[in-house]
Amino acid sequence: MNELSTEVKARETHEKAVGYFKVSEQYGYKFIMEVKKIRDDRYYKELGFSTFEDYCQNAWGFSRRWVDMKIQSASKLNESDFEKYTSQIGNQKTFLLATMEDEQREQATEKGIPTEDGYKSIDKATQKEIAEYRKNTDEAIQKAEQAERRAKQAESTAEAERKERERLERENEELANVEPEVIEKEVIKEIDNTDYDRMKQLENIVESQKKAFDEAKKELETYRLRDANSYDEEEARKEIQKLSDEADKSVLRFKIKVDKFIEEVAITSFMEGAIASCSDPTRKKLQDSVDYLKSFTKKMESTLKGRVEL
Repeated sequence: MNELSTEVKARETHEKAVGYFKVSEQYGYKFIMEVKKIRDDRYYKELGFSTFEDYCQNAWGFSRRWVDMKIQSASKLNESDFEKYTSQIGNQKTFLLATMEDEQREQATEKGIPTEDGYKSIDKATQKEIAEYRKNTDEAIQKAEQAERRAKQAESTAEAERKERERLERENEELANVEPEVIEKEVIKEIDNTDYDRMKQLENIVESQKKAFDEAKKELETYRLRDANSYDEEEARKEIQKLSDEADKSVLRFKIKVDKFIEEVAITSFMEGAIASCSDPTRKKLQDSVDYLKSFTKKMESTLKGRVEL
């Protein structure tokens, strides 16, 4: 029996390709593999085409580049995977997946494509991301793992913020159940009367002690200059020490009062809520006291540096 001629083989192969092409939704893989045979065995010449590119363009309406890409994909994948990926992710992504190393492809299909935003499934990853992964696997995986760590950290921070927000909301709800009149009375009593008077009293004590100490120093200097022959250095030293001790005692008593004041007006969570819920007139009165407290603090800092504001 004579073997079939090349021309007959070419026509049979082409007819098979035509049959598969008509039902390419089910037999796209078989169609591509028949076209591959025509390319590899140069059957297109027996069919009247000078080049494979002419055959692709005139017989099927496809560019050679597109056909070569499909042939390469089909050659790397089995029929089932080729049909599945082509229908799910398209020709270009299927080609990128098919041309990966086996280990790369397994990682991509099972875990996803590593990107700067973490791992993405093949259908969600862009062609550029898949191509970058195929080109440089180790670097892509490292970037993906870093992105995943950042995402987990951000998620943890968001969870902590959510819990803190819920805690504040619960406190606000509790404060909302408190009678507004009671909160207002407490704020007015503590800030407008007692605290304001205490701050004024503390300021007066500082000024009076400073003036007394300065006057005593001036008086001692007067004694020293009045009669140099009768000046007793030891007595003068004792007098200065006495004045210094009295000043220290006064300042320490003043410090105790400041500490007690700070302890009594400490800002608690309840007080924060009370201030947040108080009326506008009460809020204004509190602001006046805060401004006065700033002035008091500024004067204290100046005094501690050895300056007295007149």
